[in-house]
Amino acid sequence: MSELTTDATRTERFNDAVRAFALPLPRGQAKLMPFREGIFELREKGASLGLIRELLAAIGVGTSKATIARFLIEVADPAKPKRQRPRSDHGRGFVQNTDRSLTVAGSSDSPSVAPAKSAIPARTAEPSSERPRTRGPRVADPRNL
Repeated sequence: MSELTTDATRTERFNDAVRAFALPLPRGQAKLMPFREGIFELREKGASLGLIRELLAAIGVGTSKATIARFLIEVADPAKPKRQRPRSDHGRGFVQNTDRSLTVAGSSDSPSVAPAKSAIPARTAEPSSERPRTRGPRVADPRNL
């Protein structure tokens, strides 16, 4: 029976520890936590991040403006998810559809504008008289000089 009591006690202590767990703040933000109310009050009064940094430096707390900005964002609303940068389509083979028909905004009875022509000319079936371009540097042909 003491084994069951010991297991129940361990489980209860573990569950209490799980409920009380919070990730520790990054080092720079941990230094700012005692001054949280003052920092928020200064920002409400319109103080710049540089001024807040100078006031903190005057009392011996060295930090950067970027750290203060992150502190304000993360501590003000920790439940709000971090904003992610939009993904670019460079190098992913993204091709924009240029054959869309456009309508004039504002009037529903206006006719559609003709589809946009492709900027790439169509290839002809006839062979060209030029030599095909090879990869590599463009070097002048000495016969054509």
